[in-house]
Amino acid sequence: MSNFVVSARKYRPTSFDEVVGQDHVAKTLKNALQTDHLAHAFLFTGPRGVGKTTCARILAKIINCENPVNKVEACNECSSCKAFNDNASFNIHELDAASNNSVENIRALIEQVRFQPQHGKFKVFIIDEVHMLSTSAFNAFLKTLEEPPSYAIFILATTEKHKIIPTILSRCQIFDFKRIQIADTVIQLERICEKEGIKAEKEALHTIANKADGAMRDALTIFDKISSSVGDTITYKDVVANLNLLDYEYYFKITDAFLRENISEVLLSLNEIVRLGFDAEHFVVGLAEHFRDLLIAKLPATISILEVSDELKNSYLNQASLAKSSFLLSGLNILNQCDIDLARAKNKRLHVELALSKLTFLGRAMEVDIFGNSGSQEKKTDVLNEKVVSEPQKSQISSNASQIARKEPLKDVEHTNEFLSKESLITSELKSDVNIAIKPATGLKMSDINAIRESIKKDEQTKAEARKNISIELVKEIWHKYTEYNPSKSVQSALNLAVLNLSGQTISGKVPTQVSKDMILQETALLDKLRNELGISNLIFEIEVDKSLFPDFEDNKPVQAMTQREKYLLMLEKNPSLGSFTKKFGLKLDTEV
Repeated sequence: MSNFVVSARKYRPTSFDEVVGQDHVAKTLKNALQTDHLAHAFLFTGPRGVGKTTCARILAKIINCENPVNKVEACNECSSCKAFNDNASFNIHELDAASNNSVENIRALIEQVRFQPQHGKFKVFIIDEVHMLSTSAFNAFLKTLEEPPSYAIFILATTEKHKIIPTILSRCQIFDFKRIQIADTVIQLERICEKEGIKAEKEALHTIANKADGAMRDALTIFDKISSSVGDTITYKDVVANLNLLDYEYYFKITDAFLRENISEVLLSLNEIVRLGFDAEHFVVGLAEHFRDLLIAKLPATISILEVSDELKNSYLNQASLAKSSFLLSGLNILNQCDIDLARAKNKRLHVELALSKLTFLGRAMEVDIFGNSGSQEKKTDVLNEKVVSEPQKSQISSNASQIARKEPLKDVEHTNEFLSKESLITSELKSDVNIAIKPATGLKMSDINAIRESIKKDEQTKAEARKNISIELVKEIWHKYTEYNPSKSVQSALNLAVLNLSGQTISGKVPTQVSKDMILQETALLDKLRNELGISNLIFEIEVDKSLFPDFEDNKPVQAMTQREKYLLMLEKNPSLGSFTKKFGLKLDTEV
């Protein structure tokens, strides 16, 4: 068996200068080493595969190096560095908290802390995946982490900082590692290709970096897989085939078909994608991302957001110049809604085909929506003006032709047919010049208009008679009917309390409380009912509060607490014979006993 070492281990950084994409962490740690301001506990947090454990190992190696270069780089020549390189250092202890998460494991680690280092200055304890420790293990670790010996340094690493208890977080210096940018990942892959003698297309490396999602370890793992599969030359097609990715050319091809309204090409492309084994949901999400990238490419200020190769960026710029922003935004909305509804759809392919059909004719639908486009509005106005001008011309020509026909005697049927054919020819030419489809008239007949006028006249007469017969009794009758059918008991109570009065075209009402006034004024339906049935469109409705008209009405005032003595005096005031009753039997209040 060969001594093959995976790239993630073979090209693992051995100094802070080799760490990719974490310059903020490397700079801070190097400054701490140069000024001898090292904390006793560190917490490295961030996504997987971004260099947390690597930085912890580099820091541990530099701390125990006997001859560090500028205090920030290990010499790799002293006994401590050699022991570290051979994984035989007694001063550096690594613990995987995922499999050693119990109290006993932490107590064993604490026992190791008690002993001073045999060689070097410090004992460094690296605890990976520290969030996997149990609550009891965290509690057992607190005291040692807060007050460790001067020679002990703890470096904790985790991908889920929110799972660590606050008492641990407060005892550590926290370093947040970020996802590695695609450009940095591509540069690192190019270096490895150069060292390994592998030729790789830039687009292929971009695809690997994009698939790694910011994790260098994942990118190197994918790189090893593809290089083992294809040999010394890696192309974009090889990466797409090995990772089972949908080629971006399909997205460009389908978008071009959308812009040309070629529905057959769209459906054939979808059929080809499905035959390749790709899921419909995966295709919809990818197409939505393509539309998003096109929208970004249309704006010069945001073109830098596109994390693609220069060649692919030019393709986005070219296609973005052909598509309108409104088309892309509407397309994103359709694809997003399709993605949401796809999980509930029984026939997923039909659901996707329907969304693609909408996208194909989206440009035509936007042209029809003339109310949202000023240019279309002007076009509509021009057409209407042309139609208004052309209609009198047509009627004038028709009337002239009919007058000529009346003046000349009808000699025979052939002459009449010839004249009618000429008239129809004139009409057809007129239609073709105006280029507007003349629709049959849909206006009202004179008989219909007269009937409407009679109906309006009768309604006005009825309202006039109602205004003559208006009285306070009629107002109260309408008022009580409305009160009876009102569903709210509180509103009914307020309406029943009102004292009504009629003065000309003004109805005034008196109520005992402000609450009743507000409730009645909110009943706008009552005012409409009075105006309709009384025939007064400008009827005035006034409500006032007058407590003098309601002497027996009592507001709901809060009940005050009374002592037993006050209760007795109040009862005595209402019933004087109670005094003789208490004296006769010698009764006393509980407070007087």
